[in-house]
Amino acid sequence: MKRTNEASLRQAMDRMVDQFGLREKLDEQAIASLWDELAGGMVARHTVAVKLRKGKLRIKVDSAPLRQELTFMRDSLLNTINTRLGRPVVEQVLLD
Repeated sequence: MKRTNEASLRQAMDRMVDQFGLREKLDEQAIASLWDELAGGMVARHTVAVKLRKGKLRIKVDSAPLRQELTFMRDSLLNTINTRLGRPVVEQVLLD
């Protein structure tokens, strides 16, 4: 009996990433690599760290006024990131 490959390569890779628990780390890397584009150049220059844990995106910046400005942009940032990644990855944006 001949076997058929029912899953596409993308589906198989997605299952493997999920089984090995790599999804969150890959999402974090995707956000970090897009950060300059997502947040803008000025914000990216002052960003010290971008970490994703259990749906919470922690952003650390080196400027108190910028942190205050980002506080007002939380919802916009959350929507932009999730739209760009094509699925709900970030549930909450926290600023340090």
